[in-house]
Amino acid sequence: MLINDIKQLDDAFPDGVYAVPRSSKEPKVKVRALYDYCKQKGVTPQELSEKEMERFLER
Repeated sequence: MLINDIKQLDDAFPDGVYAVPRSSKEPKVKVRALYDYCKQKGVTPQELSEKEMERFLER
């Protein structure tokens, strides 16, 4: 049954994209830049200070 559920979900999103729209009041996160920065520093996003995280937000 689980396989059928997965197939049904896959069929509902033929391009493979499933996203929840964000509120216009929420900032955008520059995900790729955040990922690259964390990889370079050897940290996770949770380990960043608020000041460091601000550079990846677009308001």
